[in-house]
Amino acid sequence: MHRIAELAALIQQRTAEIDAYLQENNLPQPSFEEDASSNHNLTNKEIVDARDDLLSATLELHDLILGPAMCLRPMLNGVSLQAVYKYNIPEAVPIHGEISFSELAKRTGLREYDVRRILRHAMVFHHVFQEPREGFVAHTAASRRLRDDPDTMAGLGYFHDELWPSFAHTLPALEKSQGEEPNETGWSQYHGVDKPFYEHYVSHPAMAKRFRGAMAALADADGTAPEPLADAYPWGSIGGAGDGTGTVVDVGGGKGHISVMLATRFPSLHFVVQDTPSMIAGAAAETLAGLPADVSDRIKFTSHDFFTDQPAEADVYLLRNIIHNWSDAYAVRIMRALIPALRTGSRIVIHDRVLPPPGTMHRMKERAIREMDLWMLTLCNSREREEADWIALFAMADPRFVDARVKMWTPAGAAMSIIEIVWPGDGIVARDLDEVSSI
Repeated sequence: MHRIAELAALIQQRTAEIDAYLQENNLPQPSFEEDASSNHNLTNKEIVDARDDLLSATLELHDLILGPAMCLRPMLNGVSLQAVYKYNIPEAVPIHGEISFSELAKRTGLREYDVRRILRHAMVFHHVFQEPREGFVAHTAASRRLRDDPDTMAGLGYFHDELWPSFAHTLPALEKSQGEEPNETGWSQYHGVDKPFYEHYVSHPAMAKRFRGAMAALADADGTAPEPLADAYPWGSIGGAGDGTGTVVDVGGGKGHISVMLATRFPSLHFVVQDTPSMIAGAAAETLAGLPADVSDRIKFTSHDFFTDQPAEADVYLLRNIIHNWSDAYAVRIMRALIPALRTGSRIVIHDRVLPPPGTMHRMKERAIREMDLWMLTLCNSREREEADWIALFAMADPRFVDARVKMWTPAGAAMSIIEIVWPGDGIVARDLDEVSSI
């Protein structure tokens, strides 16, 4: 059987399995109608696997039939979605109603034919809005999500206003800095600033707020939500007696939302959230407000620059979505700064991506992780790392990191991996890197 026939058969089989599962569990069928659910919430492992097979097969079949030449065409034009965000068009379209192109032109200040061609592009490429009758616009499930969910709208604006135009400046910036300095990126060059994006945000709170919303929407959509960190790591074994009564330092923990989640689930653990003064300003009042005292009393906030020596002794040092923001030169400094506080048995838990070998995961998932790798180049001059890259990074930081018991694993259904390093203490000669264990 030829490949396109194999793919067609797989698509038919997997589609039937998903359809049967939805019917048996009285779940709504996928739809772009306005009131349709924008999340399918498929949680059964076999059905999630079927969905991944189906998406990868349809993508491969699409590309095969399209042909190599057409696959080389550039990425889709993002102007239509950029305009949807800039003019807040989802808010202008009535729920369960419709509005004319001419009225939208008045509200946006654009020419009617520009509104018409912009939205028809969004309709045909992104299922954002529909034209139920000629000349009139109504919502779809996608446009309703933009109207109803501020984080999704923030994500649209962040990508098309900030990140998308920065891609065109990535290679010139790379040629200038060779991919090490966080203030010499495609993002910095496009915005005309000599600062990394996170420093720029300090004096631009509206951009910072949009970025936080975008990251929340992204976590909801691409498997980077924090719950697998809580579910798949043995937090209950932390502490001198292994009874879950230890202390966790949440390095670069922002407003402390991860510590709140973990403190709620593990009632004997104590947390210290560290970040820059500007980041944690007001965090205690903002994050801990309304929480039960038995949770809030176990979470403290303190300012700390993670490039300087770690002052707090703890059982675990948690770095979630930290290392991938930095090139090797800076990541090594972050790891080394932990050493003064480490004692034999201290754990470092890194929640970040571990790139898989090429071709070992579903095409849709591999596309997402390769896309994120280039996002990090554009934003930070940093990268996602393969297992060997992580081990090499640890070795550069200190040989004792690779002499430690190193484990790496990716929880089922998650996009992010967990890396655990158990500090071996002083005076131990590093083993050969091939001996480092990983699961």
